[in-house]
Amino acid sequence: MNLKEAFQAQNRLSELLTYIGRYISDDDNNTIVTEKHLKAKALAGQQDETVDVSRKDEDAFEVTKLLDIWQQVMREKEKLSLAIGKAKTGMDFNLDAAVDTNKSRRAFLTVLQRLSVSKSSHELQKGEGRGYVFNKDGNQTEYCYDIDRIVTIDYDRNKVREMAKALHRKAEEVSLKIDEALLKTKVDYTLPFDLSGDNRLIIEEMLAE
Repeated sequence: MNLKEAFQAQNRLSELLTYIGRYISDDDNNTIVTEKHLKAKALAGQQDETVDVSRKDEDAFEVTKLLDIWQQVMREKEKLSLAIGKAKTGMDFNLDAAVDTNKSRRAFLTVLQRLSVSKSSHELQKGEGRGYVFNKDGNQTEYCYDIDRIVTIDYDRNKVREMAKALHRKAEEVSLKIDEALLKTKVDYTLPFDLSGDNRLIIEEMLAE
């Protein structure tokens, strides 16, 4: 498989491990609940009755078998992770660093794009101001006045646009390099089971083997 397929498989294995962990943690799946109805003690001639009130599904998995499945999946994830690490060492650039720094470029690019289209503004807010003066009788009175609100961008928009273009170009170049590496880099690993179905189906097929 190539590196892209390996990462996809790695994610699916992680999802499967999480699914098993949640399944086992659910008390409905890991316990058997019985109620003993003590009828004989309450009324002569009646028989005590034991009732299974467990909330397990009919097709519930056995916890002990799931523990074995979890260990098997975990072993495969570890093998795959080691194979991915080995494949990365043969690359002519640091893939993890490239992905991380490009993520930062993309995030900051959205900031620059917003700044590049921002404009100065002017707004006359009629009667929004409030002031107080003393009238001829010495009493304090309120009066209203207009406010001229001016918002001016405090940066060189041309410089921002130039930086945005350069950052976009660099991000695209790195993305292309990453995509090519993901497709061309081979990972020495083969999955021992099919991960194309949902988590329940995968487990059922593993148990059937």
